Amino acid sequence: MKKLRLSIRPSGFSSSAWGIVLIVLALQLLLLGGYYFGGAQQVFDPSSENWTLLLCYSGAMALIALWLALQRVRWLRGEQLVRQRLLDVIDAIPDPAAVRDVRGRYVMWNKAAEQYHGIKYDYVYLKTPMDLFPEAVAQLYMALDAEAMQTNAPVVRRQELPPIYGKGKRTAILRVAPISSTVALGARGTVSILHDTTETELESARLRYLTTQLKLALDTSGFGSWVWDLEGDILTCSEQFQNLMGYRGQNFRRDFVFRDRLHPDDRDRVLEAVRLSIKQNSRFEQAYRLQRFDGQYQSFRGSGHAANDAQGKRYFAGLLVPSAVSQVGP
Repeated sequence: MKKLRLSIRPSGFSSSAWGIVLIVLALQLLLLGGYYFGGAQQVFDPSSENWTLLLCYSGAMALIALWLALQRVRWLRGEQLVRQRLLDVIDAIPDPAAVRDVRGRYVMWNKAAEQYHGIKYDYVYLKTPMDLFPEAVAQLYMALDAEAMQTNAPVVRRQELPPIYGKGKRTAILRVAPISSTVALGARGTVSILHDTTETELESARLRYLTTQLKLALDTSGFGSWVWDLEGDILTCSEQFQNLMGYRGQNFRRDFVFRDRLHPDDRDRVLEAVRLSIKQNSRFEQAYRLQRFDGQYQSFRGSGHAANDAQGKRYFAGLLVPSAVSQVGP
């Protein structure tokens, strides 16, 4: 952390608090020495009044320099505290994160980066991407750094990464943001975060495949499916569900109201079963008649369950299984 603070903040004697004081004092000593030397060489006649004015002026300049130095000390302490908090946050990021200075050298490598790449911070410190990664990956990081510092804005890229450090081909989201300084113009470095999406994308692909297989199975079986978002009160029905209802319109969600489509003799029983299933997170199994869009009632068997998803969102989902068509009128 100490190395990082020194590497990304403006430094130097002239910009330090005590450097300002010493420079001003040196100038005043030169002024007083020049005045004394001029008087000794009889270039002019140094009067006591002039000496008094000169000493007052030098003292005032010294006091002003001291005040400015104290203000700068306070500012540097505040900046250091903010920077330390920033570095603590970076180190706590669960994704691999790193900080590179304006010359592209690594000055921070968080714990997640150590675990992900298997490289310790002490080895990475002051090395560049060219020293650590294949040329293609290193050039990518350097290009992202240059873009972030030129635009002074974060840069986000989805990137395929080649096998490296014992890992196979990976897919990742790279985020690079500039670190700006309030003292020096422009960026003082960049922060980069790597979010590995390989497993997530593989899981998404598997889910898409399973969803397609399930849809094919439902279409083949002639069953319809529904998902009712209980929080948003949004009912989503499959295409097969709409076909079972004989729907030919354009907005099934608007035109289909389950309560209104239930046969009057079945309505109270079925709605009570739905209410209990939602309240108790229990299974829903009911036989009932629904009015199709051609005006005829058809007998179905509904099977479903109320539950919470991984995000805690409440939903009610199930299947609509057709049976014999009833001849009861509309």
